[in-house]
Amino acid sequence: MRGSLMKLCTKEQHLRVLKLHPTDNTAAAELYTDLMGKAVGSSNVAYWRRIFVTEGTQGKADQAIMQERKLRVPQPDDDIGILPDLDAVYHCILHIPDQHAPYGHPDTIRFLQAVKDAFPIDIVVNAGDETDYHGLSFHDADPNLDSAGVELEKAKVQLSRLHDLFPDQLVCNSNHGSMVFRKAKHHGIPVQMLKKYRDVLFPEHGAPHWSWAEQWMLDTPLGPVLFRHQSSNPVSDAAHERCNVMVGHNHSKFSVEYCASKDFLYWGATGGCLVDNKSYAYAYGKVFTKKPIIGCTVILEGRPMLIPMVLDKAGNWIGKL
Repeated sequence: MRGSLMKLCTKEQHLRVLKLHPTDNTAAAELYTDLMGKAVGSSNVAYWRRIFVTEGTQGKADQAIMQERKLRVPQPDDDIGILPDLDAVYHCILHIPDQHAPYGHPDTIRFLQAVKDAFPIDIVVNAGDETDYHGLSFHDADPNLDSAGVELEKAKVQLSRLHDLFPDQLVCNSNHGSMVFRKAKHHGIPVQMLKKYRDVLFPEHGAPHWSWAEQWMLDTPLGPVLFRHQSSNPVSDAAHERCNVMVGHNHSKFSVEYCASKDFLYWGATGGCLVDNKSYAYAYGKVFTKKPIIGCTVILEGRPMLIPMVLDKAGNWIGKL
């Protein structure tokens, strides 16, 4: 089809149209449509541009396209938006632990607003598990909880409020957050057929300044900090990676541990969570001795500061840091 369409214009006509719109294939396609009397798409124009401008012949254009085709093994963590300066030195980093929307603590936004007001935050790293996806779990879903669709709509409301508070975030890929990709893989569905994180969670605007990746490395005045969702032992990872390590995942652990060699001092930290322990989704935790610790972490001038959300007997935030 592309070849037959292409022959409706002479080489001189092609060059004239392509030179009139050297970078805008859509505008060139409209001009081609008027000229040929047949619908021409921007993909046709891109191909013809390679033939008549870039490569010179159709054979060379086809060969170049074949050489550019590579087998891509896409990952669920390749949803990168508009990134901040990842080479900068950050003096105040906010680490937001697991939220498990829509089962996040109801005082989460008020609490994080207070933290934002109290500290000169440069950048925000989200530990992941931003969504719970109980309805998509590999375990049996509780019939007394919402369906996967209703759960997602409620989660989008919570995350929209978080986006309003912090429109710029680096998010760690996580076991709950990537549930759709994990389920798709289990059932043989390639990731090319799936929507990006941003298209599912923020269909209205796409959250252009949120980015998802397996891990993030940021520099501080006391050295780099590696952020990832989980670790069996953050301080051991710190020694191995030769940098500080900050993780989430373990809801009942809210701690910082230091280690040192003769030359270096490292720390490994686990940031608790921001879940609603009273939610029916966490009813199974009633039998656990260790309960979720609600809070966040601020890394100020390279030093981690654990900030617990102190709760009253009813499980509500007391309203002050």
